[in-house]
Amino acid sequence: MAEANEAVAAVDWNRLFHAHGPATDTPRYLQALVSDDDAAVAAAYQHLWSAVLRPGTVWPATPPVARILATLIHDPRLGAGDETIRQGLLVFLRAVGKAVAVVERIAPVRESAYPSDASVTGAWLGAYLTADEEDRAALCTHPARDLVLRRAVVDCFDLLPELLDQVKPFLTHPSPAVRSCAVAAIGTLARHPAAAPDRPALIHAFEQAVRATDDIREHAALLIGIGELGGTPRAWLTDPRPGVRGCAALAPTLADDPAAIDVLVALSRSPRAFDRAFAPMLAPPAYRLMSLPQFEGTPRWALIDTVCARVADFERIATGALAVVPLAFRMAPCPDLGPFLEVAFADGWPTPDAVTPAQRALVAAVGEHDELWDPDNAYRQATLTDLGLPDDRERWQALGRPPVFRDHSGVWLPDGLRGCACAPCGGSARNAPTRHSPGRSCPEPPQPSPQARTTVHRPPGSPSSPI
Repeated sequence: MAEANEAVAAVDWNRLFHAHGPATDTPRYLQALVSDDDAAVAAAYQHLWSAVLRPGTVWPATPPVARILATLIHDPRLGAGDETIRQGLLVFLRAVGKAVAVVERIAPVRESAYPSDASVTGAWLGAYLTADEEDRAALCTHPARDLVLRRAVVDCFDLLPELLDQVKPFLTHPSPAVRSCAVAAIGTLARHPAAAPDRPALIHAFEQAVRATDDIREHAALLIGIGELGGTPRAWLTDPRPGVRGCAALAPTLADDPAAIDVLVALSRSPRAFDRAFAPMLAPPAYRLMSLPQFEGTPRWALIDTVCARVADFERIATGALAVVPLAFRMAPCPDLGPFLEVAFADGWPTPDAVTPAQRALVAAVGEHDELWDPDNAYRQATLTDLGLPDDRERWQALGRPPVFRDHSGVWLPDGLRGCACAPCGGSARNAPTRHSPGRSCPEPPQPSPQARTTVHRPPGSPSSPI
């Protein structure tokens, strides 16, 4: 498309940089996106995520790249016929919008990004762009670098309405996957204040699309999009499909809604089942493993993070915490167990006499899993340290053991073996469903009635004379 090529040529790439250094290599990657070379297309797509928007950070090269991509997504040559590239670029535009979602504080960022003396940033930029890799690393600590990066944030923020206009047409694309990615992009791009008048119409369009589609992924993406735009998808909380009602319950406007919280609590009892809720049962494994673009990871992470943010009573979500223990500490902060730990130990590491049964069950489960306690597991160490919890397996195992009580004879017994040695019951209270507290005597055993004491039960046919 000539328009895209002209846009690439119009940018002074010699004055821009990305995460890896000067952006002089970016034009050829952008042009490769509309080539017929599959390998070049793949390399170009990787460049976008590894350099232009890494790690979730915008760089001076990001604004012009985003503007050009918003044009390329309409090019039929895009991706050499691979439609997933178009989907990926829509998700990339969503990520740009999310990276600069600073609506409430854009004014101070804008003010600081353009100081009265622009020569400071100009001199630094010239030095950075001409330096070798070692010198560039040293220049990264200069205050002027932060100012240049803030300009990139402001430029991307100002670009969001333009990107939104380019994405809207894809809401009617014939592919449900493309439509879902467009919905995801709109969910962040429409947060710009200039898009506020458009949000009610977008919410209405999303609601109509939910009722019209049979694709469960699109259904779920639309419900998340409604929530991101400030809508309230309460009508779908009773949907028979767990993925659909779960995505509806994630809406921020339903944060205090008891019905939505109940949905999240119920789904959190089996988080991995939520991962599998967005594809037909007979779908190919590769399709079932695909996630919705709004989740930015496995769906259960969004479920866990949200339910833990909304439910302060750990007893309600303890089952889900136990379910993800085998998945814990594979990254830091741990998205599986970390949020549960934060709720379970909101008041810090408990003492043995203050630990609750739900806390003890979780502590015991963590302490028992050998694979979680590799001494070289830095993810576990970082997660537990950040939460103020001990990175000492023995402490977890000790707190997870059953409580111990002193019986009447002065002997300490685990809770499961606690009984009574007092005369009235002769130890018969041991392991009874209801046990009396330590230090208290057993109640006297029930006495037989007078009739029972004076009646003799005789075998059939024997004389029935009174005693």
